Amino acid sequence: MSYRTVMSVDLQGYGSASQNVQRVLQENLVECLREAAVNAGLDSGLWADQGSGDGKLMVLPFGVSVEVLVGRFVRELNAELRGRNRVSSREARTRMRLAIHHGPAAEASNGYSGSAPVVVTRLCGAEPLRKALEEAGTDLGVIVSAFVFRGSIEAGMTSLDAETLRRVRLPDLGNDADAWIWLPGGPDPHTLDSAEEPVDPPSPSGPPEEPAETPPWDGFRGTTIYAPRGTVIGRDQNNHYWGRP
Repeated sequence: MSYRTVMSVDLQGYGSASQNVQRVLQENLVECLREAAVNAGLDSGLWADQGSGDGKLMVLPFGVSVEVLVGRFVRELNAELRGRNRVSSREARTRMRLAIHHGPAAEASNGYSGSAPVVVTRLCGAEPLRKALEEAGTDLGVIVSAFVFRGSIEAGMTSLDAETLRRVRLPDLGNDADAWIWLPGGPDPHTLDSAEEPVDPPSPSGPPEEPAETPPWDGFRGTTIYAPRGTVIGRDQNNHYWGRP
């Protein structure tokens, strides 16, 4: 199994839209992703994707830079959404959640196997991201995994300032519980009330206590043993008793 860069995108508020509007939203999703890729110098035709109506899972080929995705691609996608929404009705406004991750993924009989597709899909549907996008009222909300944040953004490999992303905790993801939210062109996510700051578990205040010593075995001293009359209790004899005589 190889490591691949994966993305997941989902339409905010899709379920409450009418059937005709849902058709428009799906068209915008596909076209915005394609145009953003072209403008970022990427070929989305080489991406393996799996659609679900209101969303899409994308497994990118080897060699696609995570830094390009997090930086230029996200900005181009936000620009595409803003351009379309300027001429759309309120009901047909297209708003997206985008998640980016890097991890194990391999082609399988019905899509892709591995932890990366699972993690990125859960990131995209995370409640803190939904709430942040709703509260901010922006067109695009982005969430990146700890691997992407620490390896690309925090390491200074992109044009993004790490301080503009807000850390959130997603306990359901286990070891991948930390993630970071970004609202391109929107407010600083730290100013929002929709997501609580994660609380790290307290570190121990001192060295661990030494375990209590087990007293050495000193035979039957101080122990009252009940035995039927005539029973001999010896050092090497195993005796079983079921109560007092």
